[in-house]
Amino acid sequence: MKRLRIMFFLIVMLLLSGCPKTKILEQQSLTLAIGYDAKENHSFQVTASLLESEEHAGDTNRVVTVEAETSKSARRKLNEKLPNEIATGQTRVVLLNKAIFDQKMLNEVYVLSRDPFFGDMIKIAIVDGSTEDLLTHPYEKFKNIGMSLNSLLEHNSRFNWVPELTLHDFTYFRDTSTLDIAIPTIKREGEEIVITSLSLLHGGDIVGEASSKEGFFLKTLKGKKTPYLYETIIKKKDMKESGMDQYFHTELNDENTDEVKVVFSIIKNKGKVKLVDKESRTFEASLDIDINIEEISQVYKFKENKAILALEKQLGKEVSKDLQSFLDKIRKVNSDVVGFGELYRSHSKDGKVVDEQWGDMFPNIKIHGKAQIDTIRTGIIE
Repeated sequence: MKRLRIMFFLIVMLLLSGCPKTKILEQQSLTLAIGYDAKENHSFQVTASLLESEEHAGDTNRVVTVEAETSKSARRKLNEKLPNEIATGQTRVVLLNKAIFDQKMLNEVYVLSRDPFFGDMIKIAIVDGSTEDLLTHPYEKFKNIGMSLNSLLEHNSRFNWVPELTLHDFTYFRDTSTLDIAIPTIKREGEEIVITSLSLLHGGDIVGEASSKEGFFLKTLKGKKTPYLYETIIKKKDMKESGMDQYFHTELNDENTDEVKVVFSIIKNKGKVKLVDKESRTFEASLDIDINIEEISQVYKFKENKAILALEKQLGKEVSKDLQSFLDKIRKVNSDVVGFGELYRSHSKDGKVVDEQWGDMFPNIKIHGKAQIDTIRTGIIE
């Protein structure tokens, strides 16, 4: 009797396993990137970059554009234009044009995080211009624009100054008043797609932009290891305090040039944010950076005693000045992308009050930026 029950159970399980609809890869369209452009009538122009596997033609790239009121209706209309059903969970990149922020149409983007069609770890970027133009342009060098966009964002978030932002992050920060977000901004320049800046947000508005150098500061202060090639121009008149002006070969350099260009690669970086005084809301943001000197525009006496110390002191001064400029910018535009509000909240007895008032507090806090430079290699032969 027991054996019969087991056999019956196995037969039922076998029958049930054949019931669900089987989705074969060759019968699906993979949406690798999808772009949303806001229209004046508050509808969306939705453009999808797809990869389709066809039995006799191999992988086929396709770009389809539809106009829709919601993301759900957009998917329905996309399916109506395709020979295969769109696969769930295969999207890698979501692109938004700036008009979505201007027209307060972000709610539809937040909805995406609850849609099983999209995964939480999808990368988000803002497009300077039209997402339709960026996705539909007939690129000669990109086999599939969706795959190329994913690789571009992945590479630069891992090995460069660009912070990664996922759909999960984007949705989470919507309800966080003590921390704003910075979103990579991309642009088509002819046949190339480049990451031009970071869009700084406050709430649902784009309030400013950050350069690549400022992106490096942001990632470092948030504890991310960030290789970066740093370039700075130093006025000779500003070198006296550090003593750097004493170590140039006057007979080998152009005396009429009043500035020196220095390029160095950052091989190790560490950032720290500290609440110095709670009552006056004073913070300190510090960087510790190990560098290799890559290039200096005038002949420098690296082998002389204290020449490297003078150079480190001067570079520390220049980087501190750039860092302070970035910190002043985010205060001015009221975009706390670093997370000073989170730190202040952790030191406050009433976190709810901080949540409610941080938007008014942040522009008026004090932040002091400083950088410490240590030179590992100068590029000269000892």
